[in-house]
Amino acid sequence: MIDLFAAEILKLRTTRTMGWLLLAMVAITGLAVTGAVVLASNANLDLESDHGIRTVLHVSASGALFVLVLGAIISAGEYRHRTATDSFLTTPRRWRVVAAKLGTATGVGVVFGILAAGSAVALAAHLYSIKGYTFPLSSSEAWQILGGAALYAALLGALGAATGSLVRNQVAVIVGWLVWLLLAENIIVGLVPDIGRWLPGAAGRGLVMDPNGDFLAQPVAAVVLASYAIAIAILAIVVERRRDA
Repeated sequence: MIDLFAAEILKLRTTRTMGWLLLAMVAITGLAVTGAVVLASNANLDLESDHGIRTVLHVSASGALFVLVLGAIISAGEYRHRTATDSFLTTPRRWRVVAAKLGTATGVGVVFGILAAGSAVALAAHLYSIKGYTFPLSSSEAWQILGGAALYAALLGALGAATGSLVRNQVAVIVGWLVWLLLAENIIVGLVPDIGRWLPGAAGRGLVMDPNGDFLAQPVAAVVLASYAIAIAILAIVVERRRDA
């Protein structure tokens, strides 16, 4: 398994895609945090209060969709570039290949999430000082949100990789998830909130303690989102054993 993980990391290191997606994620996070601070300040919200911290920092996961895209590329990209057959010939136990891709996407998601969260803290602290506030670095609430944002990125990476292994079509996976998370799920959450809060995107909002709705508590949200990734990964492994490369 170590060799499989090393091979996946090598594939990522030899392309520019990972760097561009990381840059895009950090940029989106920065824009989101800036907008949140400005809007909260204009609304005369106490930025140092728990509600103020949630309002500003819950957007630190705004760029996590780029990790989902990377996860889809890690898995479905094999089929797009017609290298899946070589991978499966080298490793006949296909579940190991799927597991390696899932683990790689999750690990990269953690790194991306931490870097985005770090940039969110640095930028928020700077903007707070401009507005005459002191960013509460000692706040447990702030670190809970940032930890949730990193975990959200990791689990979205796992979702992207699992779905990519199942569907095999890179474009279909990316477009499908974007339509679901940005459009379809928001409609469901608005119409049937008691059901919508258990969906993947809403669980992610629970992970970052989004104050703009009644979402799941952080621990429950983490279990729900992880369950989606695990379920899709298991399905991908089962289906992969029954079809040609």
